[in-house]
Amino acid sequence: MSSEEREITPRSSVVEEVIRPEEEIELREEEKSPSQWFFVWMRLRKNTYATVSLGYFLLNVLIAIFYPLYIPNNPVFQPAAKDRLSGGGNNSFPNLRYPFGTDPDGRNTFSNIMAGAETSMIVGFVATIVALLIGVSIGLIAGFYGGLVEELAMRLTDIFLAMPFLIIAITMVHVMLSSSNRNIQRIPPVFIIVIALGIFGWAGTARLVTATVKQVADLDYVKAARVLGAGNNRIMVLHILPNVLAPIIVVATLAVGGNILSEAGITFLGIGSSSTTVSWGILVSIAQRELSENPYLLFISGSAIFFLVLAINILGDALRDALDPRLKE
Repeated sequence: MSSEEREITPRSSVVEEVIRPEEEIELREEEKSPSQWFFVWMRLRKNTYATVSLGYFLLNVLIAIFYPLYIPNNPVFQPAAKDRLSGGGNNSFPNLRYPFGTDPDGRNTFSNIMAGAETSMIVGFVATIVALLIGVSIGLIAGFYGGLVEELAMRLTDIFLAMPFLIIAITMVHVMLSSSNRNIQRIPPVFIIVIALGIFGWAGTARLVTATVKQVADLDYVKAARVLGAGNNRIMVLHILPNVLAPIIVVATLAVGGNILSEAGITFLGIGSSSTTVSWGILVSIAQRELSENPYLLFISGSAIFFLVLAINILGDALRDALDPRLKE
């Protein structure tokens, strides 16, 4: 064997190893750069306040889902605690048997607080989803087509922004609950509140999405998709919408806290409450009438609303900072 052949043999084996398909795939996977959401999560983890707020928010979500498994009494039909020797009775202060005390009717406040988390989460999430579906749809269409379509959409948005949001929602809930229509009477009060908050809470989202879509619609990749023959609906849904999700996520997070506060305010006024409804707003309403007898009740029910909404707002601010592309490392 000549010296040239001896030199060629090891080189050819090296070439075969390099171009092996399975190793090439592994190499590509290793070289794949992290996604944008990976960087968002890393920035979010560095924020201690955001991490604690996220944990507290998830804790409330778990309570809202699993509270029937561990509460000692049914929050609606529980018997009154009349045994003061065991720490019960009306307006009992927090004790070992009743960690949050009892209300004026002798019911376990701990059970009511746990059950009230469900109502707050349902209203917060579902009302936000309804408002997002309306606001994002209108904003996406208005920002993409522009012209007369945008003008009509923005004037409609201005009308809803000019309305006193909470007053209109309260009026709508009161009218629907006072209706003699049997079909409306069968709707649970909580879902009537959800409908009212969702219908009147989309305007700000629509304006934000419109402005963001107008910026994205002029980018090169959108023009390239149009040149390649993509239809308007495909461009809006597959090319524009994913790139305007960042501000939508931030707005949605803050809207959850706002809807929880709105629900508490509506039920505090006695609108949308019933004998089968457990809500933090109702608990605050009961507590403020018993302030001289049992100040702990107002503190506990008010703190449940305060800390949850505070955690959501801190989380929303942290998400806004984490999703800002100017902070990308």
